Order: sequence, then structure tokens, then C-alpha cells
Amino acid sequence: MKRWKRYIFLVIVLCICANFYMLFHEHSKIPKSVYVNERTKPEKTTIKETVRTGGFTAPAERKFVYYDPQLGVIDEILVAKGQEVQAGTPLIRYADADIDREIQRIALKKEQLHAQIEQLAKDIDHYTTLSSSDEEEDSMKIQWEEKAREAEREKTLLEWKIKEYEEQQNELTEKKDELVVESKTAGIIEEISYDKSKPLITIASPSAIVRGKAKEGTIEKLAIGQAAVVRVPNEKESFAGTIADIGKIPVKEASFQEKSEYPFTVQLNEQPKQLPFGYHVNITVVTKEKSGAITIPAEAVWREKTKSFVYVIHNGKLEKRKVTLGIAHGEKQEIEQGLRENEYIVSHPAKQMKRGMDVIVPLDLEKPTKETIKQLSKWDIVKHFLDGFFRSFHS
Repeated sequence: MKRWKRYIFLVIVLCICANFYMLFHEHSKIPKSVYVNERTKPEKTTIKETVRTGGFTAPAERKFVYYDPQLGVIDEILVAKGQEVQAGTPLIRYADADIDREIQRIALKKEQLHAQIEQLAKDIDHYTTLSSSDEEEDSMKIQWEEKAREAEREKTLLEWKIKEYEEQQNELTEKKDELVVESKTAGIIEEISYDKSKPLITIASPSAIVRGKAKEGTIEKLAIGQAAVVRVPNEKESFAGTIADIGKIPVKEASFQEKSEYPFTVQLNEQPKQLPFGYHVNITVVTKEKSGAITIPAEAVWREKTKSFVYVIHNGKLEKRKVTLGIAHGEKQEIEQGLRENEYIVSHPAKQMKRGMDVIVPLDLEKPTKETIKQLSKWDIVKHFLDGFFRSFHS
């Protein structure tokens, strides 16, 4: 008889153990309790919403010099592509055949007059020598003196004539100088084109901006004045700036197959050194920023269609609470409404979790504290013990 009682007792114990196993095992289909391996509290922090995209460096400004047919034909381009220029640097020299011919004629006339003046100076010296000679009669001395004075007068007239030619030459030189086009700004010669439909010379300003693009749905988040950070790929250096312009026309012609992309411009706070135009960069724009925001790990949010929830651990039970999401950045998610700072939530929610379930959390057995133990009821202690027992058995 005692033997049968022993068997009945063992069957009862096994049934109890099986029921506890089904009740507390994490894969059990009975939604009575759930084991929460990780839990966390919200924290207050500064969170930013950002838009990341790509771009390239470009001149902040371009100046264009066009061919001017009124100045004549181009004689010579005085600069080369890539050359640095300053304000006043000669760029183009035009040619005027009439001015060139007139300058050449005047130069020839001056040369002839100088030769005549040189000869008259020799004649004057000769006449003066003869007039002062003791061998000459007085009447001849008078004649030589008169010839010297006449040669002097002619020489003076020729000198005045040369001055007139020099004035004409200066006027023509000034006109010729007007045929030289100078740069009105400092910069770099970006392009020289002989296509009359394009600027003859393009001068890029030495200061740089960054041109980026963003797709529709994202471009609406950008606004003039927003802070931006520009980074060169695989480089530690970064450059701060602000959005200075947002384009309203797509970069490419709109297509039914893909979303349109719109341009925007970042004005840099400081000019980068040794960063050539056309260099590709990464752009991060801060579209929103909030300090003192309540944030949780992004993976702690449970989503059902358009609604968002978190599982709050309240009095040892699960509370499925609807929350209003705010800024998302990386692995952090702001909670605008529905959660307080001192509440525990489930870090990794799962499908088997239901509202009202008892929550089993792991104990810190390495460093148990009186405060931790006081927070547990006798039933909680039993649940932890049994859960640990069956988990060890299952493993």
C-alpha cells in the first residue's frame, strides 16, 4: 500500500512540475507570465534629427567675360586655364588695325623728325664754329650766324612737331589700352571657350561652397539657416556651415520611374584649405534638435500599423502603453507623450507579450542587495526560483 502511495505522490509532483514548466517557460503558449531578460529606463538627453546626403565643393561665385565685337577682333588671350588672377590682371587684348597703322605712321614720322633734328644740331654747331673763326670776314660771320639762327628756329619747330606726334601717340596708346580687358575680381580661370554661345572666360571665386541634393520627401525637411556638417570621406576633418539656398527645380528632368532630387547649397563658416573644387563630400544637416528629450532605445518601440507602443513594467506586470514618437536619431527614439522618466520598459518586446502578463526579470545574483530583495514578494522569489530551475533543466 505504501508503495502505491509513493507512486501517486511522484505522479502528483511530476504534474505540478509540468504545469509550472508550461506556465513559466518563455516559449509556453499560456500567456500567464513572461521572462524579460533586459529592461531599461528612459533617459533625458539632447537628440537631433538629421538628413544625410552627398555633395561636392564648388566656387561660391563665378564671373563671366564675353566676347565684345565692338572692340574688334581678339589679338591674344593673356591668361591660361587654372591661372590665379587678381583684380586688374589683363585677360584679353583686342586688335584695331587702324590704330595700329596710325601708331606705326607716327612712329615713322617721329623717327624722321629726330633724324632731321640731329642733322640741324650738327649744322648749328658748324655755323657757330664758322661764325667765330678769325679767318672769316665779318660779312661772312654775319651770314653764318644768320644760318645758325635759322637752323635753330627750324630745329625748334621740329621739336614742337615731335611733341604733337607724341600727344597723338599717347591718345592712340590709351585707345589701344582700352582694347585690353582686365579682370574685375580675384579668382581662378576655370574655363576658356571660343564658342560664341558661351562665355569667353569663366573666373571662379577662390572661396568654396558645397552643393548637395536631396530627394522629394526629404528636401521638405530642409530650411535655410539649418546647421550642416561637411566631411570628406575617409578623413577626420569636418567643416561647419549652414544651408544658404534650396532649389525648387529638380536636378534632372522629372521621371515617373524615380523620385526627383532637388539641389541645395551649404555656405561654409570657414574656408577649407587645399580642398579642390569638385571634391565629393558627405553632408549631414540637423533638421531638428531638442534638449531634455525623453529617449529610449529605438528597438524598444513596438509598432502595430500606424500606432506605436512600449511595454511598461508596472507592479510586476506588463502594461502595453501607446506612445507618441518624436525625433529618431540612430539607435535612439524620442517619446513625446506616454512615458515618464522613472518607469521601466522592456528593451526587446516580443510577439508573445500580452497586456497584464506577470513579468519575470533576472536577479543580479553576483551582487544582491537588500533593496532588490525587499522589492520582491515571496511569490516573486518563488517564481524566480522556479523559472531558474526550469531554465537550467531545459538547457
